[in-house]
Amino acid sequence: MKRVVWMLVLLLSVSLSVHALSWAYAFVVLDGRVYEVTDIMVLEADLGDVVGEVETLADDMTGDYYGDASNMYPIGTEYRQVEGESVEDVLAVEDGTEWKRAEFVHEAPFDSRNHLDVIAYAAIGLGIAVFLGTRLRKRG
Repeated sequence: MKRVVWMLVLLLSVSLSVHALSWAYAFVVLDGRVYEVTDIMVLEADLGDVVGEVETLADDMTGDYYGDASNMYPIGTEYRQVEGESVEDVLAVEDGTEWKRAEFVHEAPFDSRNHLDVIAYAAIGLGIAVFLGTRLRKRG
């Protein structure tokens, strides 16, 4: 009987709660720059070239994100230049059948996954240097 009581107390003391973040605003990231998506519509006539798209999603549990990410828009959502505006300041973000203005707010936090290509090339270069170094020592 004591075991049953202790097991019941143990089970009741363990809480299984799930928490998700509530984002302050919708954002997209392009080349390490975070843009807040506003409710201001961008006319089709003001759209320029496609400059990117959402490639990853922000994690709703931790708030972490990397690469060209978004917290509200699905992967594949396009970003376009707004005529007369610098891409460093303003983007147009596809929102269904319309385009919304996204304004630069801050640089994205550092994440090593943003630099995997540099890390990979450095590792390959280092591997080649070590290989060539050992080959030259054997000959000399």
